[in-house]
Amino acid sequence: MKSRMPVLEYPLIDKPESSFTLSAQCYLDPAVFEQEKREIFYKTWQYVAPLGRFPEVGDYLAFRICDESVFVIRSADGDLRAFYNVCRHRAHELVSGSGNKPKAIVCPYHAWSYKTDGDLVAAPSSEGRPEFNKSDFGLKEVRLESFCGCVFVNLDESATPLKELAGDMESDIRTRVPALDELEIYGSDMLGETHVNAGWKVVVDNFVECYHCTTAHPDFASLIDMAHYQVDTFDQWSRQLGPVIRNRNSAYNVGEEEEFQESAFWYLWPNTTFNIMPGSLELAVYAIRPDGKDACRFEGEVLTANPRPNQPRVEYTADVLTPEDISLCESVQRGLHSSSYVQGPFIVDDERSGTSEHGLHHFHRLVQGALDISGDDH
Repeated sequence: MKSRMPVLEYPLIDKPESSFTLSAQCYLDPAVFEQEKREIFYKTWQYVAPLGRFPEVGDYLAFRICDESVFVIRSADGDLRAFYNVCRHRAHELVSGSGNKPKAIVCPYHAWSYKTDGDLVAAPSSEGRPEFNKSDFGLKEVRLESFCGCVFVNLDESATPLKELAGDMESDIRTRVPALDELEIYGSDMLGETHVNAGWKVVVDNFVECYHCTTAHPDFASLIDMAHYQVDTFDQWSRQLGPVIRNRNSAYNVGEEEEFQESAFWYLWPNTTFNIMPGSLELAVYAIRPDGKDACRFEGEVLTANPRPNQPRVEYTADVLTPEDISLCESVQRGLHSSSYVQGPFIVDDERSGTSEHGLHHFHRLVQGALDISGDDH
């Protein structure tokens, strides 16, 4: 049963133009973060990796969803499976990082051994235990689904399939990126892992609105014509489009012959993004994973149709855009501790333009619904 979260001082309601943000307490209270683990991260679809990470039988990848460790592996029958990364004997983690275990997964503690389909095949000295049955101690499986050429898992056995929740998002991505299934992972770790000293909601807040872009990202606003920028919200996802770009700009120049002459950023509830900047076709996919209530990390890859990355774009993203966003988020995280701040108003124009905060409002309403936070005016 859900515990009741703090009542907001100012309303968070359907109309964004009359609504206020989540309160500072919702970002800082450890009890809220514990509720987020249970009601959001353990009940939603979590990005793992592109399907291309698992070409061979035994290929695996381990990762964490808050306090839970999970791994995905291609089993001997060719299917992808996900399991809790916990030995059924004494709870030792079975694998770490990524690698290949084509025949067996052996616990490094007491050598309990599992097949790639999760069945227990060996438990040393267990013959001395009366009525011990290996079939009672197989690995606990986790739901797995492919979506947009990527692997997602969900710890909630009763969760609605991702394709039902966001199939329209997959259709939208595939319409704009027809070659999606032909994209390959660039190298072994192009995007990798980036740590941010700000909570996951602060980082998502920053991602889903571009009200800040002209001020905080002047080179981005030189590349993308913000007068034509668009933000659209749907049930479980939102999308930002920059349909008009300047080929010559202060970020990096884009050749008129290059495949992608716009920008597109998709957000999937609660913490996954798909992103394409103008230029050659490269799709960055990453998850924003919490590391406590006031820190998080990006984990993900770049999928590309090109043998080499677009180096000017890589340098701009890594050396300019990402540090700008990290600085913004970390400043907000510090500012939320101020006794002077409670909630802020959403700035939303009548046209729901690309520099409006209705995408932020959409995210806050999803958080509010998941955590049962009262937002009525009172």
